[in-house]
Amino acid sequence: HVGLPAEVVLPDPVEDLCLAQHPARVAHEEAQQLELGGRQADLAAAARADSVLSVGDLTMDEDSHEVRRGGDLIPLTATEFELLRFLMRNPRRVMSKAQILDRVWSYDFGGRSSIVEIYISYLRKKIDAGAAPMIHTVRGVGYMIKAAG
Repeated sequence: HVGLPAEVVLPDPVEDLCLAQHPARVAHEEAQQLELGGRQADLAAAARADSVLSVGDLTMDEDSHEVRRGGDLIPLTATEFELLRFLMRNPRRVMSKAQILDRVWSYDFGGRSSIVEIYISYLRKKIDAGAAPMIHTVRGVGYMIKAAG
């Protein structure tokens, strides 16, 4: 005895269209889109927050390349920005000249570590001008950045 075949129901395109446009379904889909948009906005805000480095009253927005101390905009060259970024990603850690050369200049500068001293001097003139110093020399070891005070 063979079982009876199951009844096959073909979808009605007109009924599907009516259901798709039903106010409750439209409201549900809009709510899902708003929720997804909200999550994307939250992720974008988190990404922006991750791109802002802060040490004391010094902030660096890695996306816009803006650096501020106490709210005042500080213009920096590309190299000064990279040097400051490296220091700010490692607050309160002494970074050697060799580490700085490797990270900021990305190649062996042929023993010209004095370039680090020169750029640290440029940064100090801009970052520490008229304020408590943030960039510190640790004699015989390297440089560090920490909140003033």
